[in-house]
Formats: sequence, structure tokens, C-alpha cells
Amino acid sequence: MAIKASDFDVGLWNTDLPPVAALLGDEAFFITRIGDALRKTGKDQGFRERLLLDQEEPGLANRLLSELDALSLFADRTLVELRLSKTTLDKSIRSALDKWIQNPPDDKRLLVSGPRLGKSEISTTWFKALEKSGAVIEASAIPPYQFVKWLDSELKSHQIVMDPEAKTAVQIHTEGNLLAAGQVIERLKLIQPDLVGGPTLSLDQVLDVLTQSARHTVYDLVDLAMKSDVSGLNRIIDLLKMEGVEAMSALWAISRELDILLQIRYRMDQGESANQAIGSLRVWRSREGLVRGAVNRLNLMQLRKLLTLCHETDRTIKGATQEPAWSMIKDILLILAGHPMTR
Repeated sequence: MAIKASDFDVGLWNTDLPPVAALLGDEAFFITRIGDALRKTGKDQGFRERLLLDQEEPGLANRLLSELDALSLFADRTLVELRLSKTTLDKSIRSALDKWIQNPPDDKRLLVSGPRLGKSEISTTWFKALEKSGAVIEASAIPPYQFVKWLDSELKSHQIVMDPEAKTAVQIHTEGNLLAAGQVIERLKLIQPDLVGGPTLSLDQVLDVLTQSARHTVYDLVDLAMKSDVSGLNRIIDLLKMEGVEAMSALWAISRELDILLQIRYRMDQGESANQAIGSLRVWRSREGLVRGAVNRLNLMQLRKLLTLCHETDRTIKGATQEPAWSMIKDILLILAGHPMTR
């Protein structure tokens, strides 16, 4: 059975990482946090070499099989990471994963990460074997109605206590965005060095943090695109680039929003009203207007094309091409804003 990312305790694997594990889903917060924790755990266990493989690279199945047979270099063992960009795998890759699971090498561990897989993929032999062994972590987004419970858990784990009004301010400020909430918590820890002592943070203290740290984020880019604010979009992209924001962070935010829009547009094409489709995806009330405008502006084919461009951008960020990743991201956002497709 898959482990929900919100319930996962990396300490379970402190003594030994499983031979093959999968971290799959669309929530960037969990993918980032748990992925980093597993890499650190692996390093502590002697897996200091790291090899990245991409689903899009030619001959991937053969690379996997060759790594299965090859010895790790020097005295260190190897953490092999397979990054997926699609919801289904080729037959040859499935076969290679089956062989890893059936006869894993002692000196290597394999971490498969990527988006939530399709129904056909989760019924395959390799996935069911990992699921049965408890080596699948489901990094899905948390529904809005569970955000408060998640926030309470995060605050407790960091020994942060705040007034109910202060907690409500964080909830409103982050609008259910786990990455944004996580950043707020990190800033609270930095400016309040005696939090371990257990003081209760007041509304004024929390508001001070929220206003001091107010700056544009990758999520502002998505909102500006959905508002069709092209001038604001260009300005914020330039600011984020100058601030050194990673292109991958922006891509995560865009991909997640496009996945939601695609599901809503599909439901509308199947006969549901916009309100029904938006309600079924549990969109935050404050974002309903933005979402409705986007799905009315873009058809299913355009949204699928945008997700394909996101996959191409992901490959570029990982070094597959020399095209500037931020230029590709700008193109995606301009198309989302309603400009004609040029790619």
C-alpha cells in the first residue's frame, strides 16, 4: 500500500533505504522535502555517488540494466535516480524495473520520482511489487479542507505555537500552498530563535513576518498569466531571474496549475458545468475566478500542448538542450495568458 507523503516518516528508512523506492505525485513541497531527506539518508548509509537518469533519454532501459550489473566506483555506493516526466512507462523500462526489484544490487539503491502515474501504470508488476513492500510514497496535493490539519502538524513538528488569529493569517496568506506555508514556517524559525522555548506567537508577530517577507513568488507568475496581465508577467519574470530563483521552482508551480486546468476543461467537455468541474477539483474560492477565465480561454488541446512544453522545459533544465529555461517558461506563461502559440 502506498504511503501518503503527509504521513511519511523518513526515519523508517534510517537503517536501510529500500532497494527500489518511488516518490510520485504533483505536490512540489513533498517531492522536494522527501526527496532531499532520502538523499541525505542514503548518503549517511554510504550511497555517496549519485546518478541521474531521465525518462526521455534514448536507451534508458539499457542504461538501467547496465547500472544493475555494474559495480559502483571507488568505495562509495550509488544512489540512482530515475526522473519520470510522463504518467506511463515504455514496456522496456517496465521490464528493467522488474529486474531491479527482483534482483537488486547490494551497492546501489534506485529512487523513481515523477508525476502521479496513470491507471494503466499502477496496475503493472513493478508498481504493485513496490506498493506491496511499502516503498511507494504518494506525494499528492492536500485538499483545501485538510490544509489546516496539515499546518497544525507542521507547526507542532517545529515546536511553533501561535494564536488562532495568527494561524488564520498564515492560512489566508498562503491560500493552501504548501511550499509557501513551509517558507513562512522557516522564516518564523529564523527570526524567532527562542521558539524552542515554546512562546506563543501573536497575530502581530506573524503579520510582521508576512509583511517583511512579502515579495513576488513563482505563484504570482501563474496568477498573472491567468489574469492575462502580460506586462506584469514580463516584469515579475525579470525580477525572479535577477533574484536567482530556480527555473525548476517556477516549472513546478506552472505544471501543477496546468494539471488542474486540464482536468477541469476535460470535465467541462464531458458535459459538466464550469461550477461543477471547478467544485470537483476543490479549487480555493479566492482562485475560482482565475481558473474559470483560463478554462474558458483555452481548449483541451491547448492545455495538453502546454503540459508537453512543460516536459520539454524540464528536460532543458536537466541539460538535454541549450535553450534558456526561463525563455521557455515565459513562452508557456504567455500562451496561458492567451497569446497565440508559436511553438
